[in-house]
Amino acid sequence: MNAHLAMTKSNEDMQDMSLKLIASKEDGRGDAKRVFYQKLIKAYETDWNTAKKSWYKHYYERYCKHENFGATTLLPIVVRSQTSLVIGHGGGSVLETGLALHRIYGVPYLPGTALKGVASHYAHRQLGDQHPALKREGADYDILFGTQSSAGCIQFHDALPTPETVCTALKQDVLTPHHQDYNGIIVESYRKDIEYEAPRDDDSPVPIPFLSASAHFHIVLTCEGEQEQAMKWLSLAKAILLGALRDEGIGGKTNAGYGRLLEV
Repeated sequence: MNAHLAMTKSNEDMQDMSLKLIASKEDGRGDAKRVFYQKLIKAYETDWNTAKKSWYKHYYERYCKHENFGATTLLPIVVRSQTSLVIGHGGGSVLETGLALHRIYGVPYLPGTALKGVASHYAHRQLGDQHPALKREGADYDILFGTQSSAGCIQFHDALPTPETVCTALKQDVLTPHHQDYNGIIVESYRKDIEYEAPRDDDSPVPIPFLSASAHFHIVLTCEGEQEQAMKWLSLAKAILLGALRDEGIGGKTNAGYGRLLEV
């Protein structure tokens, strides 16, 4: 079962729980989606605990081999989820909330663009005051991450879940907004006869289920050029990236504690 197809294609049925059926059953409380996610996770775990796991391990090991990245110096990093991840939460989805899932293999992953984004942001905002060279347009920042006219020396590749944790990488989580009616108000200045009710502390929460991810991920950084010099820049990029993943997180809802990862 490919989780990406199950989340995006209406013909990827799971015991009569197709996306079309979920959309028609949705009642505002999220009950249909909750059942859908439960069945999706169960089908995903059952599928990945079969021979598919051995196949994925073979692909994973092949992907991580040095020769696949050409004539570059490679620095692998394995990180583990300290809190759940919701990367791709704001992407288009018929279920309102999405998740970054590999289009071919149907597993959660960390896009290389997201890794580069959190690292560059962390370097500029958190480290730049003490190390001006790491501020945007600083010498080291431009070498690591590039400029409008030139590419950076570090390549951030997509990070796949490890074979040992891919089977249990999908989790179900829930949002509980309390003032749905108030937040949905559209004020029309020409309508003077409408009274808008203010939010109250006793407003009932509206549970909204969604998918999150939790696993160990294999990050690969590469750098072209002479090996000793390349390792210098790779080591700096690694320190910045790990600091960003530890302190600020990656993906959505990081202010609520989501998206934290630590090196294994």
